[in-house]
Amino acid sequence: MGKVEKEIAELKEQLKAVLCAHTRLQEEFAAQRVELERKNEIIAALQKRLFGSSSERLDPMQIDLQFKEGEKLLGKSEPVEEDGEDEITGSENSTESNRPVKRRKKKELFPRNLPVLSEKIIVPEEVLADPQSFVEIGEEDPHDELEVVRARIGWNRTRRKKYKRKEDRSKPPVVAPAPEPSIPGTLCGPILMGQLIVDKHLDHLPHYRQSGRILRQSGVELSRGTINAWVHAAAQHLKPIGEVIKCSLARSRILQIDETPMKYLDPGMGKTSQGYLWVYRDPETSMVWFDWRLGRGGVHLEEMLGKDEKGNLLWDVEIIQSDGYKVYLALAAKVDELKLAACLAHIRRKFFDAMDESPECAGAIMAGIQKLYRIEHWFREGDTPLACRELIRRTQSRGVCEQLLAEITALAKLGHLPQSKLGQALTYALGRWNEMETYLSDARVLIDNNLIENAIRPAKLGLKNYLFFGSAEAGVNNALLYTLIANCKAVRINPELYFEEVFRRLPMNATPKQAAELTPEKLAPEILSREKLRQIA
Repeated sequence: MGKVEKEIAELKEQLKAVLCAHTRLQEEFAAQRVELERKNEIIAALQKRLFGSSSERLDPMQIDLQFKEGEKLLGKSEPVEEDGEDEITGSENSTESNRPVKRRKKKELFPRNLPVLSEKIIVPEEVLADPQSFVEIGEEDPHDELEVVRARIGWNRTRRKKYKRKEDRSKPPVVAPAPEPSIPGTLCGPILMGQLIVDKHLDHLPHYRQSGRILRQSGVELSRGTINAWVHAAAQHLKPIGEVIKCSLARSRILQIDETPMKYLDPGMGKTSQGYLWVYRDPETSMVWFDWRLGRGGVHLEEMLGKDEKGNLLWDVEIIQSDGYKVYLALAAKVDELKLAACLAHIRRKFFDAMDESPECAGAIMAGIQKLYRIEHWFREGDTPLACRELIRRTQSRGVCEQLLAEITALAKLGHLPQSKLGQALTYALGRWNEMETYLSDARVLIDNNLIENAIRPAKLGLKNYLFFGSAEAGVNNALLYTLIANCKAVRINPELYFEEVFRRLPMNATPKQAAELTPEKLAPEILSREKLRQIA
């Protein structure tokens, strides 16, 4: 009996341990469920922020607040950073959840290769009072503060000496020819012009605000009219580079195209009129071209792409990826060799708009679309070989697409009102589904048109500040400058440094060969290497 009782006692202890482990696992499961629900809310908020209309988008601070609130619910708190400690220490028996977290000092958050603008040495008062009684043994870590040197405007002066011949002073003086201006027709240097262009076309600062800032900071009065004239001259000087980019884009096999309205001042009408920026992007090279047109009709698209006598396109494009605008459908109907690819993001937005009206039906479709985006996430930003991308889409994405199409078709048969948001989403999706699936059979095609919309965004943000282009001609200039900035961003170089370098090198009336050597793509390696060397120095 003693042995049996001993075994029973051991079993009770094991049962007690199992129950304790079960209780602990239940607590962990409950915490993880809270965490999962919190992350689902954050994902929904991010989706609304990224794909919703502007009135539905959330402040990034609100999303950050949700993250911090979730950490408090899980018992996590952000460690307090102290000036004298590099990391937060914990007990020897700390678990995975409370493992010591490496915390950087504030000074480590900023580049350490910044130049020292000024230096001050502080000596203790006791040492100053009796320096003979002390000996220097070192110094503490320096106290640093970030500072900026205000921009200064001055002249880049070139002085030309005049000479007379000693033997014959009756001959005219000898003097070197005047150098050509950096930007023909202006007194503006390369650095200043780069700043003026980027301030408006990337940082959305209208010319009248730039004029006021320059006057306030430097005491130099550059009127808005002067800046306008200078930027116009700069755009005219840069035209050959724009033509090179346009010609390169004409050889693209796949084009993403979108258009956005932009107002311009029409003096004859006494008010503003509406023009359009048509944007063309090659997804394989990331090259972008902005084309300014006064309308949105198909004639403008055909003028851009060009046609020969037989009706064939002069551009080499085989596939156009766009939204469901009828102009693209009409062009594809005219050109047999042209194929259309739809944008999944546009389909998704329709169902997103229907979420409040039909959350279950629209939510199910949104979940399926999210699966497709998760698959694309693995190679969207990487250099995945096209063959690998095609294989993954064929084996994984195609099945999800077939299931989604079946669900959308089934919902459409239930007889939802055509004018309802869900009815509109179903009609749009079924009408564009075949074109959307183009990306499954051609690995070069992206799943959506979001990247070209990202290229358009700076122009739309700038329009909120400067309201309209100054004239129809100004629309052409702005389109060219937006083109160059977008291509600088595509190759990840600073647009100001690019414009500075171009204005130093670009000759007056440059030939296509000279301009081809000064595109953002060509200058990117040199500018990036120079920046890297500057950071190391």
